Amino acid sequence: MTRLQLTLGISFLCLSAFSYAEADQNDTLDARAIMEKVDTRYTGDSSRADAQLVLIDRKNRERVRDIRLYTLEQPDVEKSISFFLSPTDVAGTTYMNYDYEDNRDDDSWLFLPALKQVRRVAAGDKSGAFMGSDFTYSDINGVNIRWYNYQILSDSEIVDGADTWLIESTPKPEFADKVDSETGYVKSHLWIRKDNFVQVQGKIWMNRANRVKYFRADQLEKISDIWTPMRLQMITTRNDEREHASVFRFSNTVYNQNTDAALFTTQQMQRGLD
Repeated sequence: MTRLQLTLGISFLCLSAFSYAEADQNDTLDARAIMEKVDTRYTGDSSRADAQLVLIDRKNRERVRDIRLYTLEQPDVEKSISFFLSPTDVAGTTYMNYDYEDNRDDDSWLFLPALKQVRRVAAGDKSGAFMGSDFTYSDINGVNIRWYNYQILSDSEIVDGADTWLIESTPKPEFADKVDSETGYVKSHLWIRKDNFVQVQGKIWMNRANRVKYFRADQLEKISDIWTPMRLQMITTRNDEREHASVFRFSNTVYNQNTDAALFTTQQMQRGLD
């Protein structure tokens, strides 16, 4: 894949197991080679999971949304679809994304039951909040690693007991306007585990004044020999004070279960899950 995707529910941020002999060789990798390994990690030919998206306001009040998630890897495109099951104010909402192998921009659609129509998500809308969360549509869809320069800031940072690289990501000048429009981000610091190339932490500077986001991926489990974070968190701060937070909690994750390609259509978005 040519896109670095952030959230497990859509992209299953993980990597198949590999030998520690290979891990020993990772010390010679430069920043781009590391990010290419993150980007090309094996995430299964298909996947299914249940998720709870928890929205937390500054007074720690929570709203919970239940979602069923599917992905399908095809020769020229990775498809993903998210069906919102509850509560009633979001039930029936569906989001779908096609992430192409070539350099085409991805295609995204959103179905809102109240409007009874599927609408395409424009590129300029992808920096917006995904279903009221701190994750953007670009976080969900992923970004093209060709748009960025990468630099190792630290060869060794310990995160939750694991050794990581700390890598800075900044947009290349020729892609700066596109990155600004589609992500709303200025630069990012990424903590990448050396033993499995999972991004476990992030600090993201937004193009909105004095706002910074903090990302964490934890509770990693090996499912079908694939390292899978079962919890993702994104916190939005302003002037170092928390404004809002969002947590994805995943369960019932399965890989390579022959997911039907007919599931990933605009017609299915309107029908919902049977």
